[in-house]
Formats: sequence, C-alpha cells, structure tokens
Amino acid sequence: MAIKILMLIFIIFLLALAFNLWSHRNRKFLIYSPNENLNLKTIMIITAVLLLLISITGVIIVIVGSKESNFITLILGSVVAAGFSIYLANIGR
Repeated sequence: MAIKILMLIFIIFLLALAFNLWSHRNRKFLIYSPNENLNLKTIMIITAVLLLLISITGVIIVIVGSKESNFITLILGSVVAAGFSIYLANIGR
C-alpha cells in the first residue's frame, strides 16, 4: 500500500512538471524564452507530452500492475526529466 501511495505522489510530480512545461511554452521559462529558441519550445512540448503519457501509464500500472512493474514509471519518468534537464543545461554552450 505504501508503494502505491508513493507512486501516486511521484505521478503527481510528473504531472506538475508536464503542466509547468506546457504552460510556459509561449512565455519565459526560467531565464530562457521559448519564442526566441524554437528548439527549446519543441523540446518543452515533447517532454510535456511524454510526461503526460508516462503519468497515464503509471496510474494504470498502479491500479492493475504489480509492485515490480512500478519501476517502469519510475525509470521512464526519471529518464525523460533528466534528458530535458541535460538539454537545458547545454543550451548556452
């Protein structure tokens, strides 16, 4: 039961990140302006959609899957978020 609750909290964080990226696609995000950098805008949209899909999959896994299958959500969510973070860190280079 504790794993399900923790997974739901993780999914809520993924949804919050997806919403934040989606809502900032046309306005300033941190110190960057997605309207001036179309690659950033595209990556933000792709990341937001991927995080939303991962969250939906995660909810389904929490409801019907086993404890071990929750690792799918953890790994995919972490990899997508880390990939976006790495891209964001390398924009200025």
